[in-house]
Amino acid sequence: MHNNFLTNILNISNIPFRSNSIKIAITGLSRSGKTVFISSFIDQLLYQDKIISITSSHPPFQTKIKAPLSNAKRFDYYTFIQELKQEHQWPKGTDEITHTVLEIETKSRFAILGNSSFKIELIDYPGEWLLDLTLLNLNFKEYSQKTINWLKQLNIKEAKKYLQTLASLTSDISGQEVEIKLHNEYKNLMIYLKENHYSQITPGRFIMPSDLANDPMLLFAPLTPNAAPTLFKSFEKRYKKYVKDVVKDIQLEHFKGFERQVVLVDVLEALQNGYGCYKDMKQGLKSMLSFYNHKNKNFFLQWFEPSINKVLFVATKADQTTASQHSNFSELLIDMVDELKKELDIAHIQTDTQIVAALKSTTTIEKKYKGQTLSFIRGILEDDKVLHDLYPGEMPSKFPTKETYDGANYGYKNFLPLKKSYRENESLEHINMDRVITKLLGDLL
Repeated sequence: MHNNFLTNILNISNIPFRSNSIKIAITGLSRSGKTVFISSFIDQLLYQDKIISITSSHPPFQTKIKAPLSNAKRFDYYTFIQELKQEHQWPKGTDEITHTVLEIETKSRFAILGNSSFKIELIDYPGEWLLDLTLLNLNFKEYSQKTINWLKQLNIKEAKKYLQTLASLTSDISGQEVEIKLHNEYKNLMIYLKENHYSQITPGRFIMPSDLANDPMLLFAPLTPNAAPTLFKSFEKRYKKYVKDVVKDIQLEHFKGFERQVVLVDVLEALQNGYGCYKDMKQGLKSMLSFYNHKNKNFFLQWFEPSINKVLFVATKADQTTASQHSNFSELLIDMVDELKKELDIAHIQTDTQIVAALKSTTTIEKKYKGQTLSFIRGILEDDKVLHDLYPGEMPSKFPTKETYDGANYGYKNFLPLKKSYRENESLEHINMDRVITKLLGDLL
């Protein structure tokens, strides 16, 4: 009896260390599916009916949504989950920084310790705003030059049109009418680039202004170094104010104290839109990751000033391809992430990958096609709201080169949530969200 008790006490040292609260950054570029992912993540923790891998290998636990923080906007889980479960519609992406506090109570493996609880704080940061943090290290002249160089590299007519406008400016041009025209032309270009799947778009508030809509502070655009002095000074003044008052004083405040991070990657978007989109997305992810604190700290420094020590890369929308292609999908994500890890100094950090569908909107079926039996997906297409069977093609395990890429090989489409009737306390139907929770929180449960 004495020996067993002593053994149990000694085994306590193997329990992973944790504080009473842990902050998790949910990050991803625009269109990566953060709103649905967070809604499903919370839903799975609340109801657990399909988290087989957790409940079979960990003691029981209970999750509660806590009151919102007094100084933060709460993630609107209840509205989003109603849209997904009852209205069968995708919710709009969030246009503000939002927080969710969950309290998880676990039953201890050791009876003498009783139950314990800890809190997790989820922070969602709009993808449109993330890359604005690059502006902290650039003055207006540097920002303009970097943006203009990028537009030249794109080699598309919409970008060329804006560059031609800049070239036509005379040295004495000035006035509000000119400022508004230039700003609107650049803003419309950014909107066009976003709609055509480019990621590196700044300033983010030009396309998602939120509470800054029509604020005169946003009245600027990148200019060439030889632009009219009066125009340059006006734009430079507003740019400085934007960086100081919005990017530095407001947005940067939300990038402290994270211990874990989820990075959402829309791999299918890159496959659909070509090598240029793929390279642009990778550069955007690299820039985004560089904003966070991933320093290698010892135990004591980690206690007083946490830095991220676990990163989970998640490829969303796994239901847009067939189950038979999920193995290749996983390999493609790993290949993409391995390159990012080599380019960033995060070798000391525990990283993992996972493909998911936060809400499963299709089913895989087998059909005969030209004498072959092929895997199709069946679902309600977002375009016409009609049930379709679609053959999405085979997914590569590595991204095609610029020379070998053929967009005709990738027929991915957006589907609406299936019209399923959910029981009370039944979590969203998903693909692999249980594995996400295991990989992200399993050591704490």
